[in-house]
Amino acid sequence: MHVLKLPGLVALFTLTPILSASAQISQSPLNPNVSETSQNLVQTSANQNQLNNHPSPYLAMHGQDPVNWKLWGKSILKQAQQENKLVFISSGYFACHWCHVMQKENYHNLATANYLNQHFISVKIDRELNPELDKTLIEFAQKTTGQAGWPQHVILTPQGYPFVAFIYLPNPSFNKTLKRIVELWQKQPNQITQLAKLASQNQSSKTPTEQPLMITQKSLQQRLFKQLNQLKDDFSGGLKGTSKFPEAPLLNALLKIHSLPSDIEEWLITTLDHMQTEHLFDHIHGGFYRYTVDPNWQTPHFEKMAYDNALLVNTYLMAGKRFNREDYLKTAQKTLSYLQTHLYSKKTQLFQSSQSAINKLAQEGGDYLWSKTQLKQTLSKKEYQFIYQAWSLNETPPYELGWHPMPIQSKADWENIKIKLQTPKQQIPVDSKSILGWNGLLLSSFSQAWQVLNKPEYQTYATRLATKLSTLILQSSPPRALAKNGEPIGEANLQDYAFILKGLEDYQLFTQDHRFNQAVTKLKNLIPQKFYTNNSWQYGATKILPQQKGESIMVDGPIPSPAALVSCLKPKSITPQQDKLLAQAINYPSYLETLNCIHNTVNPVK
Repeated sequence: MHVLKLPGLVALFTLTPILSASAQISQSPLNPNVSETSQNLVQTSANQNQLNNHPSPYLAMHGQDPVNWKLWGKSILKQAQQENKLVFISSGYFACHWCHVMQKENYHNLATANYLNQHFISVKIDRELNPELDKTLIEFAQKTTGQAGWPQHVILTPQGYPFVAFIYLPNPSFNKTLKRIVELWQKQPNQITQLAKLASQNQSSKTPTEQPLMITQKSLQQRLFKQLNQLKDDFSGGLKGTSKFPEAPLLNALLKIHSLPSDIEEWLITTLDHMQTEHLFDHIHGGFYRYTVDPNWQTPHFEKMAYDNALLVNTYLMAGKRFNREDYLKTAQKTLSYLQTHLYSKKTQLFQSSQSAINKLAQEGGDYLWSKTQLKQTLSKKEYQFIYQAWSLNETPPYELGWHPMPIQSKADWENIKIKLQTPKQQIPVDSKSILGWNGLLLSSFSQAWQVLNKPEYQTYATRLATKLSTLILQSSPPRALAKNGEPIGEANLQDYAFILKGLEDYQLFTQDHRFNQAVTKLKNLIPQKFYTNNSWQYGATKILPQQKGESIMVDGPIPSPAALVSCLKPKSITPQQDKLLAQAINYPSYLETLNCIHNTVNPVK
C-alpha cells in the first residue's frame, strides 16, 4: 500500500489503483447472470436494494445484486451518522468493461455483499447522471493516489469526508481492503475523521498568486504551444502516455487557431491521420472508441460514447475544410452515420449515451472481433484470401477473440466485406438513456455538418434536436436525461445548459435559421442566475458532500469545460487570480475562445 502524505500529517493508508490490471484479472468469460446463490439472497434482500428497475441501465443492472445499494441523496449521510457507518460509493457507467467485471467478481459474491451490508452504507452512482459527484470523487482519487478511473470507489466518513480511493480490485484484494478499512475505522475513527477533513480542506484551498498577471488569448495560446511541445507524441500523434485518448477539446481548439506553428500543425495532421486509420476507429460500423490501451492506437477499449463521436465529427469537419482533405470529411460522415444508425432513438428523438465494450455474452470486444473460423464461414474464398494476407491471419491473433477488422486496398471488395462483418445494431448492448447535454453537442455536430456537407438529412436532425432540447431545457425542472421510454431522469446541470445553449447558437449560425432566438436569450439570462454564485460557477447538482464547491474556472476533460462556454455571460468571472490555473494551458484549451469576449474587461499584459 502507498502512503498518502499531507501537510504535517501522514494518512493511515491509501490503496493502489489498478488501471490496466490485465495480469491480475481472470481471462475467463464473464457470466452476466447472477449466480444461483446470489438469487437466493436477492429474494430476502431485494427490498433493500433501491436500484431494481431504475431507468438508468447501469443502475438497473445492479438492481439484483445482493448488496443493499442505495441511491445518492441527502438521506445517505444522515443514515451514516445515525448508524455510525462508513459510506461506500461506487461510480461507473454502462459501457465500462471493468465495471461489469467488478460486479461479477465482487457484488455477486454473497460473502462480500454481506460484509458490505453489515459495515457500510453502499451507494451506487451512474457517473453520467451525477457528473459533479463523480468529478469530486475522481479528483480526490487523483490527488491522493495519483490515479483514477472507473469503476471508481471512494470511502467516506459518516460526515461525508473521503479518505480512501481505489478502482477495480479482484475479489480477494477487495475483501482484504474492506476488512482493513473497517478495522482502522473501529480503532481510530477520530483520527481518520480529522485527517479526512484536513485532506478535504487542502484540496479545496487556493494557492494565492504572488504577482497576478492578466491573461490574454495570445499569452494562453503561447503557453499551450509550449506545453504541447513537451507532451505531444510526434511519431504516433496524440499525447505521450501508455494509452491514447482523442483529446477532442484540445484538437478542436487548435483547429480554430488561424495560424499554427509548423511543428504543431504537422503533429495535428499526424494525430488525425492515425485516429481515423488505425484501431481507434471502428472501420466496420463507423464511430470512434473511447480510447486505446496502447500508445500507437492499435488496441481499443471497445466502448463508444456519444460525446466523443459528437466532438470528433466537429474535429474532422473543421480539419477537412482547413487542410482540404476529403478523407477527413468522409470520416465525419461515417461517424454521423454511426450515430444515426446505432444511437438515435425514434421514441425520444434524442441520441442514446453509449454502446458497451462487452457483448451480451460479457466478452470484451465480442461485437467487434472475428476469429479465423468465423471469417471463413462469413466471407467468400476470394474475400478471405484478401484479408488473410492483409490481417496476417497466419499469425497469433492480437485478441483472445480474434482480429479487429481494418480496410484492405481493394475498395470494392472491402465494401462487400464490411457489410458481411457488421453486427446487427440490436445485438450490441446500449445505454438507452439520452443525456440532454450530450445531445447539445450533437446539435452542434449536425448543424456544422449541414453547413459543410450540405446534406438535407443533417439539417433535419439538427432542427429536430434543437426543437426537442430547447423545450426540455426551458422546463421549470429539466432532467439530466430521458430514459428509453421518455421518462425524465435526474437533474439538469451546468453542462446540460451550456452545451444546449452552444448547440442552439451553432444551429442558428450554420443554418441561418433563427427560430430559436427566444430560447437562446432565455438561456443566456437563466444560466448566470442559476449557476453563478459567490464568484464561481456551480455545477448545479444537489450538493451533499462538504467539499463540493463552485469553481471560477473548470478544466477541460474528454468534453469541453461548461464554464468556458458560458463565461462570456459573466466576463468578470475570469480574473487575474486565475492566471496560475490558466497557465496549465494544456488543461484549459476551451478558454482560448472565452478570452475573445472578456479581454476588454481587464488590463492585459501583452
